[in-house]
Amino acid sequence: MLLPKELAIKEIERLIAGEQTEKVLNECQSCFSCNFYCPENAHPTGLILKRWNEQYKKEGLKIRGKHYMTLYPYYPNFRSYVMEHLPEQTKELVRSWASLEPLNGDTLTYPGCNIITFAELTQASFFKDLDIRGRLEYCCGETLFRTGYTEELYQITKRLDKWFNILKPKKLLVLCTAGTSVFKKVLPHYGLTYKFEEITSYIQFLWDKIQKGEIQIKKKLEMTVSIQDSCYAKMFGDDYMDLPRKILNFLGVKVIETDSFRENMRCCGIGAGFSVDSAYHSFKIRSSTLRNFKAFRSTKADAVCVYCAGCLATFGGNKKLYFRKIKVYHIIELIQMAIGEEPTLTEKAKKDREKHFFWGAIKKQLPKLYSKKTFKIEGIPENPPEYKEAW
Repeated sequence: MLLPKELAIKEIERLIAGEQTEKVLNECQSCFSCNFYCPENAHPTGLILKRWNEQYKKEGLKIRGKHYMTLYPYYPNFRSYVMEHLPEQTKELVRSWASLEPLNGDTLTYPGCNIITFAELTQASFFKDLDIRGRLEYCCGETLFRTGYTEELYQITKRLDKWFNILKPKKLLVLCTAGTSVFKKVLPHYGLTYKFEEITSYIQFLWDKIQKGEIQIKKKLEMTVSIQDSCYAKMFGDDYMDLPRKILNFLGVKVIETDSFRENMRCCGIGAGFSVDSAYHSFKIRSSTLRNFKAFRSTKADAVCVYCAGCLATFGGNKKLYFRKIKVYHIIELIQMAIGEEPTLTEKAKKDREKHFFWGAIKKQLPKLYSKKTFKIEGIPENPPEYKEAW
């Protein structure tokens, strides 16, 4: 938030005292960067999340926040709205991931909620041997963690424990950095008892394939990109944040960094909705995203590269009101282009997804944007509803 030192001292004093802050509790995006800046190693993010939790219990959340709750089917949300509009072939693919049949091997590949909305990305040739299992009902609880909803996170882990004990994977491959961090570093502290021999991010998986020669480049891309780093990448340190950059260099892509990158990376914008005050206010999210767009444009790079499908969704939904051209690629798309493979997430599919993320917010949230009504999250049953072909 770039607070002056004097204001930052007052703000942390208010946080410690449990008082309302002038800026932090309203403007924090839980990107965790303050944990890395703090010279005393005090990890202030945890205190902010605690205060948010207290504020939520006291006040509830504005009704507009329901559209962004990741607790399908209790709250039809921005993702389920998009899912309803998927092409039939993509719907069939997503339905197949709900199978509770025994795994084809010892590894469960967990797509995560964001990849589910861009399911075509998983059809790249270098993913052909993966056994993907998941559905919106088996959310890892990442946004609940980042918004401080502690009790609900414990309920999520009970559900995940039951699911894992049905499929009995030995290893977990996660198709997003956020999910990797949550399964490795968060959920074991919130009641997840299932033990994996190994938890791996797909970024590491891809780099290993490149090093083994299993991904061969046919034509260097010879383009420039700026990177939107995942908020969670910093949790794994420089070696992890190097991986997407190594992959892009291998593809012939030159990275031009913005004024904020790696551990200094601003959230893609969705974090502007996380505070109780914001309650996922669409305009606040859009404003935060546009700040990043301006930073990307200042680099004069050919495109933006993301390695988080959540960032892809946030950027896509907010591009509709950004009146300058900006190309956004998932790193999977760029790999496919470099190996001579047509991206399985076509430009048409991306534009359709962008449209539905945008219009979902307009139709479902806008009428309630300034309502004073509030709600609190209901209890999350350990057993999700029987899987129905809702899409």
